[in-house]
Amino acid sequence: MSLLKGLLKKLLPIVLLKQAHLRYNQLRIRTVDKLLFPERSFVQADFVIRHDAYPFQLIHVEQAHLDARLQRQFTTNAQEWTQDEYLLVYDQPCLIEPQFGWAMSEDNQLIYPSLGFSRVPYLPKPALQAKRMHAAATEYAELVSLRDTGEENYFHFYNDVLAKLFFLEEKLQLSPNVPILVSEGLYKRAFFQYFLQHPYLSQRTWIVQKPTDYIRSRKTYFCKPLTHTGHYYKRITELVQPADLALSPTNSERQIFITRSPKRLRFIENSAEAEQICRELGFEVVDFDDMTLPEQIRTMANARYVVGIHGAGLTNMLFRQGRRMGLIEIYPPADYFPFHYVLMATQLGFAYDGLIGKPSAQKYSGGFLIDPAELRQRLQWLLAQ
Repeated sequence: MSLLKGLLKKLLPIVLLKQAHLRYNQLRIRTVDKLLFPERSFVQADFVIRHDAYPFQLIHVEQAHLDARLQRQFTTNAQEWTQDEYLLVYDQPCLIEPQFGWAMSEDNQLIYPSLGFSRVPYLPKPALQAKRMHAAATEYAELVSLRDTGEENYFHFYNDVLAKLFFLEEKLQLSPNVPILVSEGLYKRAFFQYFLQHPYLSQRTWIVQKPTDYIRSRKTYFCKPLTHTGHYYKRITELVQPADLALSPTNSERQIFITRSPKRLRFIENSAEAEQICRELGFEVVDFDDMTLPEQIRTMANARYVVGIHGAGLTNMLFRQGRRMGLIEIYPPADYFPFHYVLMATQLGFAYDGLIGKPSAQKYSGGFLIDPAELRQRLQWLLAQ
């Protein structure tokens, strides 16, 4: 199977493969997975906290200047898009499988609250062998599971993983001595190791789940804070080395354009033209792939104006908080435009605008085009803020 996957990756575009895998997984969820992986049912009383909220109603986004397509979507989001917040103390033995972090009850039912976004269509179910691993698993009396969908993504680390610790501390006053489970993939990430230097994290007991490790816990804390909880942003900056947040004595009002290599998905095909316009208006061109995390933090802490493609690098706007910033997020052409950074920028009090790209002639390249005239116009709007 691994040889076949490797061959397909060489023969077919990654974008096409991702689309095919999504459709395959959606089909499995509707059919065979229902039989192989039944869901453990919960009622409201099982949760310490469980409720829904409308983030776009809690966070007012100024929309008058935005592209009409963004206005339509954000208005729809305000009316229809909900996020759940919950805290479940599962006081029975469960098994946590290593590949995705799914928890399973003793009778092999999936515990959906074990992952914050467990119902997304791209998340596979565990391997069938997981059902046979209860006896072979390493057992703990109690632990907090920080396993989650997208756990190794830089944005989701802040918004959906690290925020869980703040949430548990706030809602349960949970002892810092309770062991914390994370995947080996997350633990090895440079950004995790950076924050692990702070006593808030370094003094905790970490259970690092390797790809072959099955974990059994007799009491497990699963939770999901509401997305974009504003006061957690301040908590994140408190874990940063003070020198990395310091203002530059010579250039604390930088204008930066965050470029993105064609080697990655979501890149601007006419980037040379876009970068030239940015330079004409005083922007530096930077590539976060070439920077360490401290360098990224220092860059954004000193950035007055930022332009960048939708992606995790924009999360670094967190480190400018308390000072003014203007941000333009460049979206690839799509039917749906992610909400992460408009909500974050709004909560931090930053001016925000969005530019939507145009389709590439190369359908599955991952690249797209931007209109030079529109880019110039939106940059001029930004610089006036």
